[in-house]
Amino acid sequence: MPITRAYLLAAGRGKRAGGPKAWLSSDGVSLLERQLRYLSEIVPANAISVSIQAGWEERCRALLPGGRFVPVDPDASAFSSFRALLDDRSLRGWSSLHHVDMPVWEKSLFAVPENTDAHALIPVFGDRGGHPVLLNENLGDALMALDPITGRLDHFLAAQKTLRRTTPHAVAIENWNEGP
Repeated sequence: MPITRAYLLAAGRGKRAGGPKAWLSSDGVSLLERQLRYLSEIVPANAISVSIQAGWEERCRALLPGGRFVPVDPDASAFSSFRALLDDRSLRGWSSLHHVDMPVWEKSLFAVPENTDAHALIPVFGDRGGHPVLLNENLGDALMALDPITGRLDHFLAAQKTLRRTTPHAVAIENWNEGP
């Protein structure tokens, strides 16, 4: 079963990477552009929501006409940025969530098994949970009830009907904290 929405967190300052990771180069293009190209192969552009820094809107819209770009505080937590995306557009069907510095370019990571009764799916490589996290629309109200400043998605999902799905793809646990 395919996902119907994608949420991408790309607003961070990238302190350890020497600048915003969204604009670091990967294979000759920015990480943000590479992520948007990939996500647009999975869902339509108008189903992609991205948290960005204020002032990036025009540049981002040029990368993905029709995408949704929501300016957030680059110093805010990842959950706060996700909540801003949910404030803009709620979960519908199954949705994916990951960060711009996670090279999860493997389509099987975005697939929802048929007839699952889980409300969330987390890929697991080795013994570590990773990304993208897939969220069912049934979690929408409960996610919106969490405090955007102190809320933690990992803690929230620990109390939900979550399927931890083993994957052979190490990219599920990779990120480029220092850049690609």
